[in-house]
Amino acid sequence: LPKFDKMADLKRSACYYVTVICIILMAGNPTNAEQTVPLPTLQQLDWQDLEVSAMLCFNLQTICRYAKQGGTTPQRCQAGGAEGALYVPDMETVASWDPSNIDTDEWARVSASFGAKYIVLVADHMTGFTLWDTKVHNYSITHTKYKGGGADVVVDLIASCKKYGLKLGFFYSVHFNWYLGVDGFKVGHPPLGPKSYTQDEYLKLAMAQLKEIISLFGEEGPLEVWFDGGTEIGNPTISSVLMEAAPNAVCHSCLPNFTAGGSVRWMGNENGQMPLPSWGGFGGFGGSPLGPYFSPPSSDTVLREHYWFYQNNTETKTKSLVELVHTYLTSVGRSSNLILSICPDGTGAIPQSDVERYAELGNAIKNLFSNELANLQGSAMPTNSSTWLLDGKNITSKNISIVIRENQTNGQLINMWSLDCKYAGEWQPCEMGSLAGAIPKVPGAGVGHKRILMLAPTADGALEGLRFNVLSSFESPISKAVPTLRDVALYDWSSFIGVYL
Repeated sequence: LPKFDKMADLKRSACYYVTVICIILMAGNPTNAEQTVPLPTLQQLDWQDLEVSAMLCFNLQTICRYAKQGGTTPQRCQAGGAEGALYVPDMETVASWDPSNIDTDEWARVSASFGAKYIVLVADHMTGFTLWDTKVHNYSITHTKYKGGGADVVVDLIASCKKYGLKLGFFYSVHFNWYLGVDGFKVGHPPLGPKSYTQDEYLKLAMAQLKEIISLFGEEGPLEVWFDGGTEIGNPTISSVLMEAAPNAVCHSCLPNFTAGGSVRWMGNENGQMPLPSWGGFGGFGGSPLGPYFSPPSSDTVLREHYWFYQNNTETKTKSLVELVHTYLTSVGRSSNLILSICPDGTGAIPQSDVERYAELGNAIKNLFSNELANLQGSAMPTNSSTWLLDGKNITSKNISIVIRENQTNGQLINMWSLDCKYAGEWQPCEMGSLAGAIPKVPGAGVGHKRILMLAPTADGALEGLRFNVLSSFESPISKAVPTLRDVALYDWSSFIGVYL
């Protein structure tokens, strides 16, 4: 299906470069990598608790057009469809663009409607066109007809996110900037702008832009800075800018020392399907329990398959509600944040059919957790076991889901584990259920931030007790730390399965 040409390749490239560095780090520090788990930062743990994000994909790719329509540059920006590739609009077309239906309050409301707790705004996406009033050049939303000129979408969205209680981060491209003549981190590409630059000149301009946009967030700073395609291997200039201007932000596709908040990572596909087992430590798409540093995963995907920016006549590509619920279970349910695209059209409005599907997803997720049967407080497990008795709760549902959360303050320690269920006064291994590939019958290793699982609908009588057993675990660098659960919750999914699946 048509999609942005280089998106997935660039993510794979970024993961390759960071993996190379990690191999070097592990070789230089084998004791830590072999014997203890990496520790998360408080910012990483807070970021995982947010769980769901909207990625607002609105930039020049939104109004790319076929060359035969006129008003384009030679620079391709999307794969397009049967009529050929799409191209970046020329300067005259950009200057006359009037996205008069931009409503950042609506963007925030729609994000919140499906449970998003934060937004990642695509503030700059490869063309060099920015959604804030950059002083580096005139290639920005400020120099279009939007609001008569002089407006700043980033400033407006910051205010809207505060109004609706959402966190905000931004997506910025350093690997491509076609306005300045940069392609694959290197200058020398034919620029869309009036002049070419040396590598040093470009780096200074890019760092100036980073400082600009970060300054708009005020003292709190952005939640996340996302460098799709990475930052080039260990770029010390970017690291120094982020450490000074946004020290508490988590940094997507960065080395761990780029911010005090730490890094987060891509997990290898754009389908929202986190590989299992799911580890917070860096090392491959599924992570590694003994990786050189903690870098929790994010699982990104699109509403319309497979379009990262709006294109006309793609309504039939909208994912079904069942597909989206499965995506929630294969991301959040596997200890990975879910990143779901929102793609306003060329006027800035979110298509009404998309608005309705997002709301349906939000209602389905609420339904998942609407009928709580038990909420069991977790604790440290020095004996590698926790037991809860459920006397008097009369839990007889045949559709029970189990949500398990590990306390990762001292690292992700739980490796292999099992569950025992008590029926009619007898303990026995729980028979686990599955859900159309979204929830595996064999949970496998690891817990991490959150696992969403099911019991098989085969047991007779009431569930009287639950026991969690740690079969093997990893060592924390914190002395005397032991595997610890935050909590275990049981839900009745009878209405969910009947309505949504």
